Amino acid sequence: MRKKNSSPKEESAEPTGCGVRGDTACPAGPPRYSPHPDTSIRNTVAVMSGKGGVGKSAVTMLLAVALRRRGFEVGILDADITGPSVPRGLGVSGRIFIGEAGPVPGVSSTGIKVMSMNLILDAEDDAVIWRGPLISSAVGQFYQECEWGDLDYLLIDLPPGTADVPLTVMQSIPLNGIILVTTPQELAGMIVGKAVSMAAQLEAPITGLIENMSYVNCPSCAERVEPFGPSHGREAAAHMRTAFLGSLPLDRAISELADRGKLEEYESSEVDAVIDEVIGRFADVKETKEEDSVTDDGKKRIAIVMAGGKVSAHFGQCEEVMIAEIEEGRVKSREVLPAPPHDCAALPNLFVQKGVGSVVAGGMGAGAINNLERAGIRVYAGVQGAPEDALESLIAGTLAPGVAICGGGHGDGCAH
Repeated sequence: MRKKNSSPKEESAEPTGCGVRGDTACPAGPPRYSPHPDTSIRNTVAVMSGKGGVGKSAVTMLLAVALRRRGFEVGILDADITGPSVPRGLGVSGRIFIGEAGPVPGVSSTGIKVMSMNLILDAEDDAVIWRGPLISSAVGQFYQECEWGDLDYLLIDLPPGTADVPLTVMQSIPLNGIILVTTPQELAGMIVGKAVSMAAQLEAPITGLIENMSYVNCPSCAERVEPFGPSHGREAAAHMRTAFLGSLPLDRAISELADRGKLEEYESSEVDAVIDEVIGRFADVKETKEEDSVTDDGKKRIAIVMAGGKVSAHFGQCEEVMIAEIEEGRVKSREVLPAPPHDCAALPNLFVQKGVGSVVAGGMGAGAINNLERAGIRVYAGVQGAPEDALESLIAGTLAPGVAICGGGHGDGCAH
């Protein structure tokens, strides 16, 4: 409400405790979120646009894919609660595993961790009919309660505009940078200026501007066609006093691969050039990150699926999972977890999150086998008996990798 005898200018002169200009300060201020205790995030970067339709989510996914190819550990927090698209684009499906310590993000075929509302819903086309405060709270929970593990980059895919969710992220989550996405049209450039203004008022760090859909590479010649007119990205960035990170093409292959959940297969020198600019803005992360070896320090993790106290005869029908950490040929620790929901993605996602290198099971379906192999996890199937016996045999090197296909009576044999 407006104060008596006050002008709009006077009442908006001072920020409130929540960071929104007005006449009444919030005594508590905005919430401050911290990562999960088992999480280490070196760089948290929000990807933002002033309006929808500029390809912000596609840019987020392309950035994640390119960073992952360079060996970085990458996660995406899909903060577009009512219109999530990241899981579909990266082929991450099935409901996530929620353990005692918190939710475990889904994992793509190349190891990109994803947390999205679509990984909680029963069906990906279910509508989320929530008001702003509840949506903002969900984003905070995704950041704070998920077991993200060790990440070099957490990319937060924000919904378009400058409303509740961007406000929550800028105020409540410690950001290392914000990447702005726009398109060549002057209207889009004007609207992204609102995002810049918001970030400036909230003192959020802006990394730079990416101009998406800048041009089309002609398939018949080497020329670039500018379907939306000449590029204004560099000029817009200069006007906003921020860095211009580069231009990305309008490429039909991006949408085709995303529709099939195969965006990680997209390759582009233009995207690589933009990524080099992005990486250069974060001095605390090396440009080339060597792949970690699970055996460099003599340690590795083995997962055994169990049912009735024995190795489970059906991978997808297990009741518990034992994860053993092996160091120098000895069992250093054991962790027994309840089995996640039965589908061909939930268990492999859990194993990737926990750093498992080998899985021991009885029968296993083709879908689960494919997901494990794509994640680089060795499968020891067709195993029977006590879990401890199987563990000892694997440590001793007498358990041979193998596959025992099990249809489980469900036709495609995905989860069993």
